[in-house]
Amino acid sequence: MQRFLRLARFLGAAAGTEEEQAKNFQWDLRRSTLNHLMCMSYMDVAQVANVARNYEILHERDDDDTERPDKM
Repeated sequence: MQRFLRLARFLGAAAGTEEEQAKNFQWDLRRSTLNHLMCMSYMDVAQVANVARNYEILHERDDDDTERPDKM
């Protein structure tokens, strides 16, 4: 996210409004995360980043909860 924000600051007005930047940032996410976030709209990049991170944390927890064959 930091790299995206630095690029947006560098581009200035050419980067678009905060909503346009948020929409563009959505496309930079991992495919599995992207599929769950594309049907929603966001006001700024920070919202997209927060929702994406929360989803990834939830997904990681689900992976940790599954029984692994080597732990049996």
